[in-house]
Amino acid sequence: MTESKMAEDKTAPQREQTSRPCSPLKPRRKRKRKIFSCTECSRRKQKCDRSFPCSNCIVRNKQSACHYENESATKQQLLEEGANTSSDDGGSFGAIKLESESIAQVSAFGFAKPNGNNNTTLGIFRKIWSHDTDPCSFLSEFTLTTIDNSGIREKYRSLIRQLPSKIVIENLVKTFFREVNHQYYPLDEGIFRDHLKDWNSLSFSTLKNAPLELSGDMQFFPALLFQCLALALQFQPLEYDPSLESLKYAIGMSFDDVASDYSQSGISIMALLGKRHATLITVQAGFLRTAFLKNYGMVPESWHSLSQTIRDAQEIGLQKSMKECGKPNEKPEDILENRWLDQLRRRVWLILSWWDIDMAMLLGRPTIIDRRDEKPPFPIDAPIPINRREVGPAPRTESDPPTPLSILLWTSELSAPLWDISILEKEDPNQKDFAKVEKMHGLINQISSYCPPYFRVHNPDTTFDNHPDCYWLAHARSNLQNNAAFTIMALHRPYIFTNSSSRTLALKAALEVLDAQRTLFNLLASTRYKMFCLVLRTFDAVILIAAIYILYPFENRDDLDDSLQHFEWAMERFHVMGDRNAMAKAALGVLKATYVRLKKALLPALGSASSREPFSNSVSAPSNFDFSSIAPPQPINDLLYNNLSTTGETKFVELQLANIEGGGLFDPNATCGTEMWQFDGDFRNDSFWGFMNDHNS
Repeated sequence: MTESKMAEDKTAPQREQTSRPCSPLKPRRKRKRKIFSCTECSRRKQKCDRSFPCSNCIVRNKQSACHYENESATKQQLLEEGANTSSDDGGSFGAIKLESESIAQVSAFGFAKPNGNNNTTLGIFRKIWSHDTDPCSFLSEFTLTTIDNSGIREKYRSLIRQLPSKIVIENLVKTFFREVNHQYYPLDEGIFRDHLKDWNSLSFSTLKNAPLELSGDMQFFPALLFQCLALALQFQPLEYDPSLESLKYAIGMSFDDVASDYSQSGISIMALLGKRHATLITVQAGFLRTAFLKNYGMVPESWHSLSQTIRDAQEIGLQKSMKECGKPNEKPEDILENRWLDQLRRRVWLILSWWDIDMAMLLGRPTIIDRRDEKPPFPIDAPIPINRREVGPAPRTESDPPTPLSILLWTSELSAPLWDISILEKEDPNQKDFAKVEKMHGLINQISSYCPPYFRVHNPDTTFDNHPDCYWLAHARSNLQNNAAFTIMALHRPYIFTNSSSRTLALKAALEVLDAQRTLFNLLASTRYKMFCLVLRTFDAVILIAAIYILYPFENRDDLDDSLQHFEWAMERFHVMGDRNAMAKAALGVLKATYVRLKKALLPALGSASSREPFSNSVSAPSNFDFSSIAPPQPINDLLYNNLSTTGETKFVELQLANIEGGGLFDPNATCGTEMWQFDGDFRNDSFWGFMNDHNS
């Protein structure tokens, strides 16, 4: 090759480059760094200790948001760091390393984390790995050490410092067990007081290192204690102990404000400790928080709290039968005490199951518990002995007075058909299988016929009414009447617009509910007006009655006077309770507007007992309107979730009510238009409220 040719070849690329347009230089690609921090710390640009959950997320109460994008890499780095520091800890980290390294390798294939379920691949692998070794104690010790080093100890101490003095605690605990506990019976007073005694005997040096040096029950006990104090403050009598005034730390503060602080402190403790070491006390504290929120009028929040509490109960296996397997050389008194503890576990699960289906039917929400899951046997209706270490659980005799557990067991029997009713609503959405409804109605009546004599509303056995431990018995009768009638009302509610027999039976059940509510209200002091059941069941029954008479004003004329009377009594009760019960105050406006609409719809029917004018003369609906297209009313769901309220000024409704109560008639030609009794909310057009708005003239 000649020199000229070589020179030409060298300059060719240069000419080619100069002939092309200049392109901008591409930025140098940076090597993507592996992120070992959790997503929250990475987002906030904080240093993460790579625990699960990490200390930053625990302090900020963000445990649920703490997760890692590259979990395998994070575990590998932790293993490498642990290997460098394991020489000083006696090799305890080695056991963690072996397990974590093995599980990390299996996890790299994409298998799901066990999350407490040993039936997953990782769960089975962990079980096989731990067959010859016991890493759990090392893991627990390592986790608690991490928490301690992350400032959780100081946070825990700052929360328990908010507990009042022992004298105040004793005062409020007495109130709780006298006024509150018998309503649901989630706590055994003897077991609770044993825990309280153990808590009060803790030394300062132990509390300085809390929660590290405390057992699982003692770690969570302050959370339960806070909830007990909060509920006790909600039910303080009008003439309360003046020493309780010291709990109010600001001008204008009420006991409700103090109670809210205490309940929130209990929740903070449970969030701080997490769910890994939950115990029965954790579940009890969660349930009392649920009841507190319900009394406070925060029903949707209460339902979510109940959901979480049920999951916590499932996590510790309350839904399973507890097998009695004694330890070697276990003392007889310890065996007896464990049997009572098993009875308490059964009782708590029974309460959660009852509340789950009751709130689901009342609020129109799904249940959390799957009925197909395993259920423990019912607790034994046994009298509580003075010393549980001397006497085992044995059924009470007829000569023994009933206990709050007696009422709980019977309430569960009456509410059991609600599970079948819930299934029926899903299987028969078009409300056509009335034969099955009649069969279930007969079953409910059969259950009610076995009611113990001392719980009957009519001609009860009053032998135990004056017994000092049965002061709650009169209230219990009204509650049982309420629950039995609500079950029948829930059964027929879906069929009130498709079957005349269901309308009649639902109406009579609703009147039974209102009768029980009125009786219970008259038995209670004003301090008990916060009870949620005084509002929820009443509002539900009243709106059901109104819906039946507004759409079918010429049916069930024999019950019309009682229905109107109970409607007016319900409004009176809500007015009296309004200052102490937020739900009653919110529902009263809807009741007043509904009452005006009811009176308007009843004008033709009230004119003559023999008149049979078409429905369109009372409400402007076409004569051929298909009422089965209207969804059965779910008033509590609409009030709490769909912002049910009335539109326009309330003075027009008040004027109409005053005219009616004064002996006058409803004036359909009154000025200010019909918008004054319109209903507002996020309800569907095919709902009862949507129908009332569309056909209102």
